[in-house]
Amino acid sequence: MRLIRARMMLAGGLMAVATAGAGVALAGPASAVSGPVVLVGCGGTGQVRPAGYDIGCMPSNELVTGLRWTSWRSAAFGSGVLKVNDCTPTCAQGTYVKYPILVVLWRARPWPRHPGREYFSRLTWIFTGQRPGHPPAAQTFVLPPSGHP
Repeated sequence: MRLIRARMMLAGGLMAVATAGAGVALAGPASAVSGPVVLVGCGGTGQVRPAGYDIGCMPSNELVTGLRWTSWRSAAFGSGVLKVNDCTPTCAQGTYVKYPILVVLWRARPWPRHPGREYFSRLTWIFTGQRPGHPPAAQTFVLPPSGHP
């Protein structure tokens, strides 16, 4: 029970940080940004409320799927499944193990070569149940504007 409470507090804290950062971004002129903030995918295209995301931008060993979004503004909140390849006996022959997660996209920044558009530059996932190996309960990734790490 304490673990669930700790995760909920962590999720609430991350959402507060993301929302506070979003408030700073909203303080600028309303006409400065046109259209919703995007998540830049591997092909360099901006996506709004995507159903999945490949964190490695190639046939990778970690994929986020089944994304359902509850909010998409200057920060985005949703849930989904992290699929991790167990690489047994090899990564080419491995199977994907599923882990439920909460997802927060945050820190909207100007999207280079797309005047007036912004992209999410941070992704945080929070494990809500079991997690692979020994990673922390929450992990944050820097997302490049090109979609490629």
